[in-house]
Amino acid sequence: MRNNEGFGSWEAICLLINMIFVQVILYFPKDAAGMGGSAGWIIPIAVTIIAYIYFAIATGFYRQHGNLDLLEISEKSAGRIFKIIVGLLAALLLILLEVSLLGEYAHSLKIVSLDKSPLAYILIFFVLGMAAAAYYGIEVVARISAFIVPICVIGFILITIGVIPEYSTDNLFPILGKGIDSVINGSTVSLHIFSPLLLIFFMIPFFKRRNLNRVGYLSITISGLIMFWSTLSFLLTYPYEMAVDKKIPIYQMARLIEIGDYIQRVESVFVLVFSLSSILYMGALFTFIIHIIAKTLDLDRHQPIILPTAVIIYTMTFYKKGLPFHLPGNQMTNILWILALLLPIIVLIISSIKKVDSENEGGQDYE
Repeated sequence: MRNNEGFGSWEAICLLINMIFVQVILYFPKDAAGMGGSAGWIIPIAVTIIAYIYFAIATGFYRQHGNLDLLEISEKSAGRIFKIIVGLLAALLLILLEVSLLGEYAHSLKIVSLDKSPLAYILIFFVLGMAAAAYYGIEVVARISAFIVPICVIGFILITIGVIPEYSTDNLFPILGKGIDSVINGSTVSLHIFSPLLLIFFMIPFFKRRNLNRVGYLSITISGLIMFWSTLSFLLTYPYEMAVDKKIPIYQMARLIEIGDYIQRVESVFVLVFSLSSILYMGALFTFIIHIIAKTLDLDRHQPIILPTAVIIYTMTFYKKGLPFHLPGNQMTNILWILALLLPIIVLIISSIKKVDSENEGGQDYE
């Protein structure tokens, strides 16, 4: 499957930001409060620093590979069989993640807006969006992201500004919350939120290697700021004892906003933000699944595999509790994303070792 088109670094940045942003508006502030208590706002700072370190290590290994993506590097370093193994493993991780998140996002939309609609219908709504995104390809999804994501982020900022009258700095004490150990452990576990960085190593042929650092570091920085501000706002609004019981944190904050007789029911803004960003998120993730499968199997056209893959994911969403990989909610997501983070590092290390071995053999032959 060949891609002759491309997109700019801004489109790539927006695409990555959205994949972190959706996790932030749904559950990250609540999880941070549960892990760090009143010090939960420190966790996004620590996680962002760890993400910087991870990305610096990964790009250090990547420097010698030009505009190649992870699949091309795999084939170049260890042959087509290794490429197929890496491609199918990456696709499987993303499919399991899509299955895990699809039901969660559909259920969240049912809670905040479509409470009388059957869950199966809401899932179809998401699946249709995913299929449409995959049909048009990564370039179109990236360009749509460049338009929609800034609007969603502005809506999020307006919600957090609207609850400023509810802020209480007393909620941030004690400063270290449950203790420094809890903050460190929470930061390590929460690293999964930056796992969409895996996808940057499949996007490089689209925006070119020279923009890799700009895309990666700006995505991490902006996402880190969103994580920090959302968690801080949530903890300033609710004491952490209450915060840990609040599902969909940003929605709970939006429900508190009342400005006079004219600005009320601001949670409708959240519904719009969540609907747009989550459909875009699921569509982007599904598009990468199709792209990776098609490129791994050297398919000329990716469209024929969209419908069967979408049906498989839709079906697995209903039966995931009976599957051997099922773990409760976020725990499964965390494990899948951590595995996804490790994959590019492993491939790049193997590629570097192969290159060193080849250079040594060349030197010996020359002698």
